[in-house]
Amino acid sequence: MLRHLTAGESHGEYLTGILEGFPAGVKITPALIEAQLRRRRQAPGRSARQALETDQFKIISGVAAGLTTGAPISVLIANKGRALPPASSLPRPGHADLAGMLKYDTLNASLIRERASARETAAGVALGAFALRFLEMLDVGVNSRVLSLGELGRLTAESAAAEILRARKAGDTLGGIFELTVENLPAGLGGFGQRDRRLGARLGAALLGINGVKGFEIGGGFSLAALGGKAASLDPGLSGGLDGGMTNGRVLRVRCAVKPVPGLPGGSPSTDLKSFRKKLSSSATSDTTAVFAAAVIAENAAALELAGAVLEKFGGDSLGEIRTRVDEWRKRTQKILRRL
Repeated sequence: MLRHLTAGESHGEYLTGILEGFPAGVKITPALIEAQLRRRRQAPGRSARQALETDQFKIISGVAAGLTTGAPISVLIANKGRALPPASSLPRPGHADLAGMLKYDTLNASLIRERASARETAAGVALGAFALRFLEMLDVGVNSRVLSLGELGRLTAESAAAEILRARKAGDTLGGIFELTVENLPAGLGGFGQRDRRLGARLGAALLGINGVKGFEIGGGFSLAALGGKAASLDPGLSGGLDGGMTNGRVLRVRCAVKPVPGLPGGSPSTDLKSFRKKLSSSATSDTTAVFAAAVIAENAAALELAGAVLEKFGGDSLGEIRTRVDEWRKRTQKILRRL
């Protein structure tokens, strides 16, 4: 079973990621991990803090001579922006502040923000780089694209940049929708025996766990509600590559809606939980939009879930062993799928 954990705070000394159950023999280089961290860090719409953070990391265990060993993998990422924020009893609307302050019985919203911050996703991306590499060596391709930004659809690099600049000048933030596609997945990943074995449910949990993601759909998603069964059956792609909680050999396609970043430079109305006076809660370090970064994070989060599903289906402790089993399975299933 593939398991992963992260630890660390936004302004702590380090972030830590641990990946257990990963097979031996997967070739990994620091450059592959850095590439994923850089994509997350330099995504359009990021805040000025990303110019400060360099995501310098160190692989502590689980890799020797550029190959994974089968032992638990641990990665340490240094935080540059380590000035701890002052205590604040003013929760930021839309953040984890209020719910976390109530849950942990504290009037210090800063303590909640330290762990609830999207900074934590850097550790998840570092671990996801291992899963992406594993899937790549099984000829599985994971990609994402942003479909809309605010009210803009059919984005170009130029139109997205202009919209981000407009929102930034207005002191506003933007949401959006991204799509994730995964090609050449073996059929039969996941299961229908229990609800939590369905791969769609597992992917939903992984992607809805990303900061700011408020909506998730597979294939035709919510648009299927407006179709009749006859119309829906005419396009197998509407299933999004999943039937009954299992991969069906077609392209896996999911979409996520990302809300506008709630931290506004000009502030948003809030209530101080000490004095109960109405005040404005503002943020000078929030992203203008998180949708581009969230798409990168989603690739890595989905890769971890899919890598786990591959290991559950095929077993094995080394890449060579697993790849042989996957290749044989593909030969068997493709004899059927090619005739459909």
